[in-house]
Amino acid sequence: MAKERILVTSALPYANGPLHVGHAIGAYIPADVYVRYHRLKRNDVLFICGTDEHGTPITVTAEQEGITPKRVVDKYYKIIASAFSTLGISFDNFSRTTRELHYRNSQEFFLRIMEKGFIYKKRVERPYCPRCERFLPDRFVKGTCPYCNAEDQRGDQCEVCGKQLEPHELKDSYCVICHGKPEQKETEHWFFRLNKFSDELKKWIQGNRHWPDNARNFALGWISEGLEDRAITRDLGWGIPIPMKGAEGKVLYVWFDAPIGYISSTQEWAEKVGKPDEWKKYWVEKCKIVHFIGKDNIPFHAIMWPAMLMARSGFNLPWQISSNEYLTLEGQKMSTSRGWVLWLHELLKEFDPDLVRYYLLSINPERHDADFSFKEFQHKINNELVAALGNFVNRSLSFIEKQGSKIPEMKDFDELDEQMLEFIRESPSHVGGNIEKFKFLDALKELMRIAHFGNEYFQKKEPWKNENSTTLYLCANLTRTLAILSAPFLPHSAERLWRVLNLKGSVFDETWDSAGELDVKEKHKLGKVELLYKKIEDDEIERFEKKVLKTSESEKMNHIEFSEFEKLDLRIGKIKEVRDHPKANKLYLLKVDLGKGDVRQLVAGIKTVYKKEELRGGHVVVVANLKPIDVRGEKSEGMILAADVDGKPVLLMPDKKVKVGARVK
Repeated sequence: MAKERILVTSALPYANGPLHVGHAIGAYIPADVYVRYHRLKRNDVLFICGTDEHGTPITVTAEQEGITPKRVVDKYYKIIASAFSTLGISFDNFSRTTRELHYRNSQEFFLRIMEKGFIYKKRVERPYCPRCERFLPDRFVKGTCPYCNAEDQRGDQCEVCGKQLEPHELKDSYCVICHGKPEQKETEHWFFRLNKFSDELKKWIQGNRHWPDNARNFALGWISEGLEDRAITRDLGWGIPIPMKGAEGKVLYVWFDAPIGYISSTQEWAEKVGKPDEWKKYWVEKCKIVHFIGKDNIPFHAIMWPAMLMARSGFNLPWQISSNEYLTLEGQKMSTSRGWVLWLHELLKEFDPDLVRYYLLSINPERHDADFSFKEFQHKINNELVAALGNFVNRSLSFIEKQGSKIPEMKDFDELDEQMLEFIRESPSHVGGNIEKFKFLDALKELMRIAHFGNEYFQKKEPWKNENSTTLYLCANLTRTLAILSAPFLPHSAERLWRVLNLKGSVFDETWDSAGELDVKEKHKLGKVELLYKKIEDDEIERFEKKVLKTSESEKMNHIEFSEFEKLDLRIGKIKEVRDHPKANKLYLLKVDLGKGDVRQLVAGIKTVYKKEELRGGHVVVVANLKPIDVRGEKSEGMILAADVDGKPVLLMPDKKVKVGARVK
């Protein structure tokens, strides 16, 4: 069979801060599983990425930290690259959009698309801050979304309805630096004729029936509402300059230059390996291009980037867009401003990277939002990874070690042995088939099913009672099968297991399909048998949780204007019903009456503190105008307020009888 040629990209992370766990599972760990699998299949696969180092997020961070944008991106490039390396993300090239090669590519893209008539210039009015004496591009301005009326939204995208925005469209806008009210002032910008590609994009997307529903439906919905031409320049000092006379002070808008970074990173890789034209194999010749992204990046990768490629012509369009949903933290949306975030590099300092990879893949938000829970992290590692995979490997190999560390000879097979042999032969297709379909959660379940089967087989055969060399022979070979099949998911421990088996080279030297073979030979001697995983103890997880989530009282307080507080709609609600959350052991589902027939479902992480009977009929303070979110498959339409007392929630309740629905001022 001819090899497939595949180019895999992960969304370029902004170099304005560290990565959190949501980033890791959103676009990087699933991509790494996919790439490692195809390498084992001996396909021609290339994995590229890099940091996105332009745009207002970088500039805003620089101003807030009092340093230059260059120092910001240099600082966070190192932190991000280090976290990826520790996690085992196996990029073939990890570039930066501030490199000269990328500047040249982006400017060439701009000029070629302009030559073809798809870029034009016009004068427009944009928000200008007279106090700061500058125009306010996207993230320098906040206000009310003109589509859904969500407040405090950025000038590039509404986080509530998902609409792409322009700064001048916001209502009641303000400058994020000085909080002053901007005025509208005329300026000149270049625009991309996105509308010209509506029909071509629609036909192309409708033909991509293998795309995930969230990407395909979102993109088609966007097109049906009507695509509008989009500005591709900004009044900003940090970015890629427009290669035109009279364009001083204008730079490419980051949505335009960032995806070109995929091509730049591929070209950079080609130059590093000494084959400068090799990049064309992936972007010009026949190749499947796969983009791994979070769902907030769908419009850029499913509509704008393909339209740019159509306008430029000569490059392959994406073949697949693998787009994950969001990850919450202990039932709440992660927020860097509130300090409610779990940084990836902090988690990796405390725990083996394969434990992190396993847990995040086991809750992979590929179909709906998922939640990171510290207790569930501990539970899944101890009761799945350790108890199934670790247990089978340890008990099988330890038993062989006690008998001299040599693989015993095969003897006659009984019915159970034949089942084991068939299981080994079929395992690569069961796990690999799901990876091919981008079903990484199902693939991981298949991997663990192999480990469970191994434990059941070992238990039924009882080698400690009977002289049964065939059992140990097959267990040793199933261990080899597990080492190869676990390599895309758990690369560090797969390599450790390979060393314990004392097999030649690296586990990544093997082929995927060879995992179905009996290749641990009779009389082969094992290496030193060691525990593959250790359990996470209660005090270990509790100490870490308290360390990373408890905000220090000595931290600087970020003051807000009274007008910001006034935006909160706090009301007294009465708890009518309390149920267990079906998918989380620390969460309740509450039905709360806010008066006048307004009964909401709220998800609350208070199960470990309050019994159901303590809550029913009680009055609580509810944030009534909080945007609804999905928490582990259940909708939460608000939030109850609680004080943090030694890490435990204590509900805020009125001390006198209050009318349901009364506002808290």
